[in-house]
Parts: sequence; C-alpha cells; structure tokens
Amino acid sequence: MAKDSFFSITEIFKDRKKLSIFLVCVGLALVSWLMLSLNKSFSTTVLIPINYVNFPQSKVLLNHVPDQLAVSLTGTGYDLLQHDDELIKDTMTINLDNLKMSVYGDYERGYLDPALLSSQLQKRLKGPIGINRVLSDSIEFLFDLKVSRTLPVKPKVTYSIQQGYTLLDSVSTSPAEVEVFGPLSILDTMSFVSTRQSDAGELNKSKVVKSQVDLEKLGDNARVFPDSVLVSIDIDQLTEKKFMLELTHLNVPDSLKLLTFPNAIEVTVQVPLSRFDGIEQSDFQLQVDYQKRKVDYPILPVELERWPSLAQEVSVSPKQVEIVVSKQ
Repeated sequence: MAKDSFFSITEIFKDRKKLSIFLVCVGLALVSWLMLSLNKSFSTTVLIPINYVNFPQSKVLLNHVPDQLAVSLTGTGYDLLQHDDELIKDTMTINLDNLKMSVYGDYERGYLDPALLSSQLQKRLKGPIGINRVLSDSIEFLFDLKVSRTLPVKPKVTYSIQQGYTLLDSVSTSPAEVEVFGPLSILDTMSFVSTRQSDAGELNKSKVVKSQVDLEKLGDNARVFPDSVLVSIDIDQLTEKKFMLELTHLNVPDSLKLLTFPNAIEVTVQVPLSRFDGIEQSDFQLQVDYQKRKVDYPILPVELERWPSLAQEVSVSPKQVEIVVSKQ
C-alpha cells in the first residue's frame, strides 16, 4: 500500500495555513537558487557611451567615429547586476591627446588601441568585474587640414508670383559671402555654398526670408560665419506702357529704297511700376528683313530684335507691314 503524502495539492489550496507554509517554502527555494546563481561567474556584453575631447585644433575630422563601445565583461551575477546600469549611463571621456598619428595619402590618420581603452575602462569598474576585451574594432580618425575660405552664398528658395506682379531682380542674400571653416580637400573644390531649401509661398510684394547656410557637404565639424543669411525676393506690380517705334530695315541693296506701311509700329509691354520711367523707347528695336520677302507678296513680318529684361508680355501691332520697293 502506497504511503500517503504529508499534504495533497487539494488540501494545500483548501487550507490557508498549509498554503502559507507551501508558499514560504517555494520562496525560500527561489531565494536560495537566486543567491547561488548570482554567485556564479557570467560573461556579458555592454554598450558604454563615449565622448571625445581635445580634437586637434588645426584639423577637421572626415569620418564618423562610434559614440559607443561594445565591451565584453566577466563577473559574478551579483556584481554585474549591481554595476551594469552605472556603466551604461556613465559616459566615458576619451582624450584624443593620446592618438597615434600616421600619414594616409593626403590626409592624416589617428587611432586608439583597444588595449588602452581596456585599461581606461578597468579603472572605471567597481567590484571584481573584469574586462575580457573591447569588441569594437580599433577606432580610427581620418583628419584633413582645417582651413577657411570666403565663399559666395547661393539662395535655395522656392516661390510663386501672383498674376500681375513680377520679380524685379535676381534673388539675393545678405551678406553675399560667408567665411567657411572646413577640410581643405573639400573647400578647394567648392566655388560657393548654398542655403538650406526654404519656401516663401505665393508673393505679391517683396519678402525677406532668414535661411541657414547648408554645410552638409563639408561634414559635422565644418563651421560658417555667419551661419545664416537673409534671402531677399524683390516683387513689384506690373503696369502697361506703350511706344510707337520706327522700323529698322535690314539687307536692303544700296540701289533700292524700301518703304513700309505703316512706318511706325505700336509696342505694348508690361513693366514694373517702380521702373516705369526707367524703361524707354530706345530700349526696344523692331526690324524688317528685306531678304525675307516673297515674290509677288509685298509683305514683311515685323521682328522684335531687342527689348529690356524687365519688359514682359511684349506685343507689337501690326505684326507685318506692306512694302514698296523703288530704285534710288
């Protein structure tokens, strides 16, 4: 006959006293197991945040360097559990005065040996935690000579102009030039810097937009002074202006005389209101070309040869003239 157990499962859950004894025993077992486990030696990998100081003053960094170190650690479960958060949260400062430098083509290369990093890390550790090795590859720094150049600024701005208005002059920046500090190898290939892209919207009057200078091509360590410029977009309203112009005759043989009917052509243009008086009849030239005549068809087309850039929607009337040819 099988021997009855001291407690059955059903009895334990029915009797509060027996349940309490059971839970205490389970708890003590778990604590004992946990204490034994924490006293064992474990290996783990942590990512430690790092910060670099004392970059070489006359050089600029060209490559990206890691902002974390992967480190393999060994210690008891208790020590690792106690100090793991401290290692991760506490940023380690790396002094670049210890960089080993060598020539790398047109650049200079510096590197930090993982053994030196391990020595510095070991000084930060609390308790009997050991470093197996720094898992990150040897950290390399690629430097170029830092120089300054004064470069013109080209604005990058999108906009639209309301109907009946016009752009007076090309979009400009103030100041027109900035001083850029960056790597020699890149600055020597640049003839200008641009602003960051901006949108001025639809315009019916002049507008000034502040825009940052874009240094993306030069890398994170580049600097510019000033770091922003004012982008000016000059807008003016259009108004109509008319002229009566005489025609210039081209390619007429010396033995012939050319007459046109009419002999004056009306030119109608849209001009900026602020430049109304500055746009004159002499800014335009209309012509007819004798060589473009057709036999038995005494008509020549009127050609607009010259007009000012600010004049818009230029129209001529009439667009062709009758001609009469006679001998001199």
